[in-house]
Order: sequence, then C-alpha cells, then structure tokens
Amino acid sequence: MVATGTLNTVSAGLQLARAARNKIGEFHYFEHYFVQTFFMMLGECLCLVVYGFLKYVVYRKNPEKVDGDALPMNPLVLWPAAMLDIVATTLGYFGLGFMRSPGFFQMLRVSPIVFCGLISMPVLKQKLKIHNWLGILVIGVGICIKALPYVLPYPSAGLVLNPDDIADLSYCRENLTDLTGADLTTLAPELGTAFEDWVEQNGMIVGILLVLVGEFFHGCQFVYEEKYLTKYKLSPLKCVGLEGLNGVITLMVLLWPLYFIKIPKPFGLGPENRMEDAIDAFTMIFDGHNGGWLLAWTVGNMFSIAVFNFAGITVMRELNATTRAVLDQLRIIFIWIIFLLPLGPYLCRLQDRFDFAAPIGLAILVVGVFIYLDVIIMPTIRKFIGKNKVENIEEKESVGKNTVENIEAKESA
Repeated sequence: MVATGTLNTVSAGLQLARAARNKIGEFHYFEHYFVQTFFMMLGECLCLVVYGFLKYVVYRKNPEKVDGDALPMNPLVLWPAAMLDIVATTLGYFGLGFMRSPGFFQMLRVSPIVFCGLISMPVLKQKLKIHNWLGILVIGVGICIKALPYVLPYPSAGLVLNPDDIADLSYCRENLTDLTGADLTTLAPELGTAFEDWVEQNGMIVGILLVLVGEFFHGCQFVYEEKYLTKYKLSPLKCVGLEGLNGVITLMVLLWPLYFIKIPKPFGLGPENRMEDAIDAFTMIFDGHNGGWLLAWTVGNMFSIAVFNFAGITVMRELNATTRAVLDQLRIIFIWIIFLLPLGPYLCRLQDRFDFAAPIGLAILVVGVFIYLDVIIMPTIRKFIGKNKVENIEEKESVGKNTVENIEAKESA
C-alpha cells in the first residue's frame, strides 16, 4: 500500500518531467491532464478485474464473502461520483502542472478530509465533534506553514531548484538535453499577455488553488459515495471498479468535443491550445525518442492506483482503518523526500527545495489528520487523563468512520 501509493503520485509527477516529441514534431513537456485522468480511471477499472477474480475464482464457493450482504444496484448510480472524480482529479493534475512539487501536492490531497466533514453536515445531517474541528484547524495550519516558502519572497534555507521559468535556472539551461541531443531550454514559457505572464510567475499559487478546488470536489464525491455505499452496502473494490468504468466511458465521450474547444494560454493544452488534445497526448506517450520513460510512467501510474486501492482495502479489512490511516501518511513523507534527492538534469523540472518550514508543516499536518481521525493522539490524551472508556466516534451524528474509511478506500491519484 505504501509503495504503490507513493509510486502513484511520483509517477504522475514524473510524467511532467520528461519531454517527448509532440504531433508537430517538436519536443515538449507532457501537459495533458484529462488524458492523465483517463489512465487513472483505467487503473480503477482494473479493480473490477480483481473483484471478479476474488468472487469467481478465489471465493467461487462462497461469493458472499466478497459481496457481503450487498443489494442489487444500477452501475449508473455511481456515475455522478465518477464525474466528480474526473473534475477533481483533472483539476489536481492541472495544479500539479503549475506547482511542479509532488510532495506539496500530496500534502494538499489531505484536504478532502476537511471538505468531506464540512459537506457531511448539511448533506448527511452529521455533526462534527470537538476533535474533528480541532483536526481541521491543525491541518489548515500545517498546509499554511508548508506553503509559506513558496508564496512569500524570502530566502530559502536550501537550494532552489524549482523555478517558475525553467530557462532562469542555469543548472537546467546548461545540462537539460534530450537523449537525441535536442536542447530543451527552448521549452521555457514564451512571453504572452499580462495575465499569462502573471500565471507563469505565480505558478505555485495558481497550482495550490487548483488543487484545493479539485479536492473540494473529491470531498463532494466521498460524501456521495458514503450515502450510496451505506444504502447498497457495496464492496469498496466493486465501487472503485464501477466508478472507474463510468469514468473511462465518460472521458472517451468527452475527449472528442474537448479537442475542438480552444482556450487561451497557459491553460490551453497541446501545440494548438485546446482544452485537451488527446491526439497530441497519445503521440507523446508512444514517442520513443525519450527512451520510453513517458510510457513507463503512464503505465506505472495506471497500475499503481489499482494495486493501491486493493492493498488499502486489504489492510483495512485484515487490520483496521487506523492502521491504514497511519500508513497513508507515510506516503507524504516518502514523496517529499524522493523529490529532494538529486535526481539529475532530466528531472530538475520537479526538483523540490528544502526549507525548514516543510518538515514542520508536514509534522503538524500529520498530527492534524490523526486528531481528526481520532487515532493515536486523542486516545493517548484520554489515556493519560484517565478517560479510557470514552465513546468511539462511531455515532451516527458524527462524521464517523464510515466517511473516513470511504475516503481511504477510494482515493484517486
């Protein structure tokens, strides 16, 4: 679970790091966020394969062990959840494209816990308990502390290798070349309108906002899923697979009209600034001039999301949701550390920088998650103050573990 969860975000980031030849024969970085979401949905579809294997092969004599007491359901019931997932994931990938910081991106992906709790109040008529509100506050503080080095103009404590404009970094300008010997410093953004220049110069802020908006839609998705998972008592693995299938079919339809919609830079994708250019995306993915790295990361992202969902559900079933919650936070640490490593000139577009605010913000964020989920922190406090028999947060009026477990069982890339 930890390994594939880490690989999922790392591979999504590395898709943006290696240039490939596009449909007009020019080398360019891969920036096709709807297509990235499409492959993520394909990965979720693989969960249906696992579900079928478990039901009809492993437990063919006892299939109810897989389905439990699930009720019959039209698969289209999960289509709204798939649409919310498409919007949320695509906005997240857009944000990652502007941020170019997978570690911070993964930290921001904790925010659905906050949105889910807040949305559950009017929609599911649930109430947040004191530790939920405290957890939301601490999570917000952790994210703000981590963001400070990127949004405030003060000297970094470490080596800055994540410029807004790649041509401004002499290290990349001198060393960044493709396997063919093509100079990639020409890939720096061209000067455009005042709005385009502002977006390029404030990519981190724009990226943070896009990711947070996307995670709001993820929060809506999880609340919707909780409502229908509870109603139909679905297997989480089947739920993930059906959502993936709905998402793949929907994107196969949407990618066609998106090709004919042109939007201004820097949000336009492909050489013709389309809302999405699937032709350009697949041309780049299967281009062999970059050593096959882009194809490798794309396939790795697709399979990692499938294995991650299966592994996470297994951990939660065989151990408990608390163990999964703890393990899930390790991904943030590993992803952040990976992009601090000297990955070489090929990957300097995503090279993160070290600031002392980062580990402080990360630690506070993890503490906030544990407080919200009522694991480790609050139980320890209760033990020391002598309240061993405090009721669990499984009451119907609280956000409860149903929402939390649903978030954990259905997490996208």
